[in-house]
Order: sequence, then C-alpha cells, then structure tokens
Amino acid sequence: MNNFEELVSKKIGKTIKRERLKQNISQKELAAGICSKAMISSIEHGDYIPNTAIFLALYQKLNLSIDQNFLKEKLPFNNSTLTDTAFDLCSKHKYRELIKYLSQQPIISSLNNDQDFQNYYYYYGCAVYQSEHDLLDCQHYFELAITYSMNIDIDHLRPKNSIEFLLINSLGVIYAELHKTKEASRLFEIVNKQIISCRDAESENLNVIRYQQGCIFLKQKDYQSALKSFVVGLDRVNNLNSTFMLNNYSAKILECYQSLT
Repeated sequence: MNNFEELVSKKIGKTIKRERLKQNISQKELAAGICSKAMISSIEHGDYIPNTAIFLALYQKLNLSIDQNFLKEKLPFNNSTLTDTAFDLCSKHKYRELIKYLSQQPIISSLNNDQDFQNYYYYYGCAVYQSEHDLLDCQHYFELAITYSMNIDIDHLRPKNSIEFLLINSLGVIYAELHKTKEASRLFEIVNKQIISCRDAESENLNVIRYQQGCIFLKQKDYQSALKSFVVGLDRVNNLNSTFMLNNYSAKILECYQSLT
C-alpha cells in the first residue's frame, strides 16, 4: 500500500470496528450476507479497502446512514416555538416551507436579540441555498448574520461559538462557488485555526465543517486536499464518539481513494 491507501484503509477499518463493538455485533454477524468474516477482519485491521457495494452494505447493517441535515442540534431562539419549528422543518428538508415560515411578520417581530437574528439568518441562508441555490442571496444572508456579533472584515474575524464558525464556514462555501477562491481559502483557514478555541467546541453541529470544505475541494477535483479535510472531519466525529456525519465522511474518503487510484 502507498501512503494514502494506508491512511484510507486504517480510517475506514477503525470506524467500522468502533461501531461494530459499540453495537455489540460480532465480526461473523456483521459479515453475514455481505462478505466473509475474514474480510471483515482484514478491513478492521486496515489491510483491505472495501469496494463501494460492501462499504454501503456494512454501514447499512450498522444503521449508519448518510446525514442529509446540516444541523444535529437546535439553534436556540428566545421564542421556543421558533426554536422547535425551524429545526423540525430543517430536519425534514422542507426548505421552502422554512423560508415561508421565517418570512412571517410575527416570527420576525419575535426576534429580540443579536443571537436570535444571527440564528435566523443562518437558517434563512441555508434554506435558500438548499431550495434555490441563489449564491448571491446566500452571501447576503450569511454576511448579515455575521455582523450581529463580528466585524465582517476577513482579516479581523474572531469567531467564538459554534454558530459563528458555521456562518464563516458557510460563507466560505459560497465564496468558493462564486469563484472567490482567495476569500474562501482565507475563511476556511480562520475556521480551522481558531476552532480549537470555540466555546462549545464539542457541539456536534461543528461536524459539518470539514465535510463542507472537503466537498468544495472535490468539486475542484483537488482530491488530496479533499481527502485531508474528510480525514480530519472523521477523526473529530470519532473523537466525540458521535455518529453525526460519520457515514458521510467515510463515503467521501472512499470516493477520494477511488479518484486517486
């Protein structure tokens, strides 16, 4: 194996073994109907990289699905109904309904502090991205949200909590898709360097950070940078003993491996 093959095999194998042991499933039970027990052992030891079909079958058996949501935890509003409803619509991928809901005057009138407005525009920007992919509108909403707690000047951004990191990273994604490569790279750099000081650094919502960055690199066909981002993201998920985005990272790592071979 070369270096990146060894890296991929060990990351995939470690993740499968962790989830299998967590669920108290034997290698024989996991292998049943999919592959041999010996193959499971080889995968877990990092000696074999499964093909896509085997990989998906193993993850399905471990009840690990691809996460389609961009949030694991609710964003808090002063209005508890808004907190629950916005998260529910987001979780069900009802993004047009979310936009309609957030646009109601009583909802807007219920916002009464900077945190409310920041969370509001993050939801709004994400909903616009998912439903309409209007990049300029998304840029506007994310930049507006950032101004409620930070100076928008890239060289002076000092994010402190998870929503601020999510906003900066999301804006980086928008900049990248608008071909503002220098600005996007700078925002990703800020997030990656400062995230260790995040007040709620263990928030599972932050599991999407490296995934979003890696997907941008994949679109650019920069597979080495994408692989690096996905590996760092997977390590975070495993270190938190989380499952949010676990399959997403593993699948993308496998995709990078296939593109590099």
